[in-house]
Amino acid sequence: MKGWFPRWSARVEPGWDGDAWRAALGAALRAGVPPCDVDWGEDGPALFLAPDVREAPPKRGELRLPRAFVDRATTALCHADPARLPLLHQVAWRLLHGERGAIDDPSDPDNLALDRLEREVRRDSHKMKAFVRFRELRPGSDDFIAWFEPGHHIVDRVAPFFAKRFAGMRWAIFTPYRSVAWDGAQLAFGEGTQQAALPAAEDSDGQALWRTYYANIFNPARVKVQAMQREMPKKYWKHLPEARLIPGLLAEAPARARAMQLAAPTLPHAATLARGRKAALAALPALPGAGPTTGDPAPVDPPDDRPDDRPA
Repeated sequence: MKGWFPRWSARVEPGWDGDAWRAALGAALRAGVPPCDVDWGEDGPALFLAPDVREAPPKRGELRLPRAFVDRATTALCHADPARLPLLHQVAWRLLHGERGAIDDPSDPDNLALDRLEREVRRDSHKMKAFVRFRELRPGSDDFIAWFEPGHHIVDRVAPFFAKRFAGMRWAIFTPYRSVAWDGAQLAFGEGTQQAALPAAEDSDGQALWRTYYANIFNPARVKVQAMQREMPKKYWKHLPEARLIPGLLAEAPARARAMQLAAPTLPHAATLARGRKAALAALPALPGAGPTTGDPAPVDPPDDRPDDRPA
């Protein structure tokens, strides 16, 4: 079957789990199984009836991969692209077979692909930290929930950030593929859900206060629509309480910016400043022993060159 079907299969469940990935990759590398002979997959049965690569007989003992690769691979593993698993096997295989500089070469195709996966996972993580909006489960309660739709498998990666930042409240974040809850002491992960399954959103006082805050910090003189949409893509707007204000704020921005310009204080002319300084100097009282503040400077007596004939 070699040449038509892979000899081995490797499943990573869940697909973003670093321990599961390291176990499967380590088994493949210790057995000397090249990337072309492995059917990589996640969360489901293998496509082909090939034995699990963990059953492959090992041909070598301890493995040593660069720490930089392991760190980068752990980030890339959170990407949603199924091709990430074969790619990581390919890069690891090269590193073990004499191409230690593969992950440092800016023109290497595998390194470029790995860099893209990392960059997109980091960006998605940043967006989740910026655009998750908690709301009270019930007005006056101490329980908060949020809905978010990440582009990649980043909930486990980002959850510690929310646990640290909102340590004093009980909250849960739901996504289509994963959920996480914080009870004030520890994180608990669960399955994903649909937004329709969550309690209906209520326009709480907290959300109204947030919209008031957003409207007051909005600077119409610095509006750059394209840059704003690049940093706050429209796909996130439907989950942001302040999003309903954005069209109106953008429409009013030119007029508000013009009003700010007209209301700004103006600086006096340079000649006016010079006259003011001259008048201020003339009004200063003369110091004892000092000459006049205008006209020629007062004469200064020459130094006394006579011998010092003071008595001893």
